[in-house]
This record gives sequence, structure tokens and C-alpha cells, in this order.
Amino acid sequence: MFKTNQEANSITFSFSSEMELVDRVIQSCREYLAKFKVSEFSRFRLVLRELLINAVEHGNWNDPERTVTCNIHYIGDWQFKIMVQDEGFGLDPDSLDMKLPDDPAQTRNRGYPLINAFTNRLEFNEEGNCVTAYVAIPQTTKFTITSENDRQVITPSGNLTASTADEFRELLVELLDQGHRKYCFDFIHVEDIDSVALSVMIIFAKMLQKQGGKSRLEIVNPRQGIADLFHLTRMDRTYKLRSEE
Repeated sequence: MFKTNQEANSITFSFSSEMELVDRVIQSCREYLAKFKVSEFSRFRLVLRELLINAVEHGNWNDPERTVTCNIHYIGDWQFKIMVQDEGFGLDPDSLDMKLPDDPAQTRNRGYPLINAFTNRLEFNEEGNCVTAYVAIPQTTKFTITSENDRQVITPSGNLTASTADEFRELLVELLDQGHRKYCFDFIHVEDIDSVALSVMIIFAKMLQKQGGKSRLEIVNPRQGIADLFHLTRMDRTYKLRSEE
């Protein structure tokens, strides 16, 4: 037995306690989460899989006559609530050991420590047969490049930090190698920029200057905190800051 019910911000699965159906739930969830433009599925998948396995194996004792119910609810800002309920006798949450075993060869007692490591919060009902996990999915910053009025407009989809610095650097060097001289950075989606990303922009400006000729660097739609940072570091002398009208 395998049933689904999909709504705007949630999807619910009801299935018999057969381990092969766990993969079916996970694949269906992957397809469902694609509509929210989730770019990183591994953390969500790990938590969901462990919850479902526990429900099938330890809650319902692999009895196909018993049902597992799973609800995935999007609560905003790439945060999801995963609720999994079985028909077993339940467990005592206080008895759970949330620490991973010291012995890497130990195969048991890894489910809930892994779940706990990748969730923001865990909740249990009074019976102990329903667990709710809150999972935040990290979003990787992507870069959109368009050409407008002989300039390259670079729009990051999120923050500029050390985790995106290598991709950011490679993108800028590639544009420079193509001979572009005018650049506009649209920071409308950027809330934070760290020292590593700032260094990338400083080095890029120096590389552009070394090539000689007429060039232009500007930043549009910076948030106040980022604008203050560029003023404080005097980078506004190199990158002209303005707001799009």
C-alpha cells in the first residue's frame, strides 16, 4: 500500500511497513522539493531516511499490515518540518542516546544521533510513536550573468562568503579573459559578504586595472550594512555604489 496526498506547501505519504517503499517516499520527496528550488538534498534525505527506517523497522517491526504516515511541510525560508508516525508502542525520548558511537565499526545506534546532528529541533508525541524533525536546507549562492549596455551584470542569488569564493573568483577571471571592461554587481539578494569574498573583489579590481584602458566597476542595490562596509574599507573608491531606480 502506498498513498500520497499533495497540497501547496505539504505532501503526505501513507505506506505499508515495507523497506523498499522507503526509497519510493524519498524519490517522491525529491521531486516535490524541486518546486521549492532546493539545491541541497543530502541533509534532508539523510534525516528522512533514518526516520522512515526507524518507523518501519523499530516502530512497526517490518509488519506490512502496519502503516507509516509521513508528512513533509514547507514552513518557509527553505525550512521543512518532517513528521513520521508509526503504529508501534512508541519509545521513551529520554532514553535515546543522541551521541554517535566512539567505535566507528559499531553499526547500531547511529540513526537518532545522525538525525539529531542534521536537524534544528526534534519533537515527540506523548506515545512516542510520532517524531517531528525541523530541517533547514542550506542554499548555495549561484551567479546570473547578463549583458546590458556594454557591461556585464553579475547577480548573486545569495550571500558572498568563503564557501562561494572559489566559484566567484573563477567566474570573474573568465569574464576578464573574455575582454570585458565594464562590470555591474547587483547585490539585491546579498545580505552578507565576508572578508574572503571582499578579497576576491579587491584582487579582481587590481587585475582589471593592470590591463589598462577604460574600465568601470559598480555595485547596485547594496543593503545599508554592505554599503557601510564598502565605505569603511574605502572600496567605494573602486566600486561605485548606487541604487537602481
